[in-house]
Amino acid sequence: MPLTDSEKERVRYHLGYLGTQPAASIQLGIPRPLQSVFLVEQALNNLIENVVPRVRRILKIMDDVECKLCEAQDRLAAKQLDNLQLRDNEPDQLEREYVRWGERLADIFGVPLYPYSNRYKNAGGTAAGSIPVR
Repeated sequence: MPLTDSEKERVRYHLGYLGTQPAASIQLGIPRPLQSVFLVEQALNNLIENVVPRVRRILKIMDDVECKLCEAQDRLAAKQLDNLQLRDNEPDQLEREYVRWGERLADIFGVPLYPYSNRYKNAGGTAAGSIPVR
C-alpha cells in the first residue's frame, strides 16, 4: 500500500518543500533548479512498503504538533491562571519538536529538508543563508 497523493503532499509540506510545480531557486543571484525536489519525488515513489506505516505515524505526529502550535496562540496573552502558570516558551518548544520530527521524516526518505524553508532555517541544517556575511 503506497502513500496516497494526499500523504505525499503532506510529506512535501512537512519537509518544507513548495506546494507548487518544481520551481527554480536563486543561488548567488542566479536562477538554478533545486535538485532536492527531484530527490524527494523519487524517494516518495520508491518508498519501501513496510515503512509506510511509520511515515503515516510521523505525519500524524507532525500534523498534531502543528495543530498544538496554532492552539498555543490563544495562550500567548496569559501569564497565570489561578495557580496554573503557562509556559512562556510553549510555541518555541513546539517548533523544536516539529523540527525534530521533520528531521526524522527526512531521514526515512534520505532527503534534505528544503534548504530555503523558513520553517527549518534555524534547525542547524544547511539552509540557504546559514553562513554569516558582513
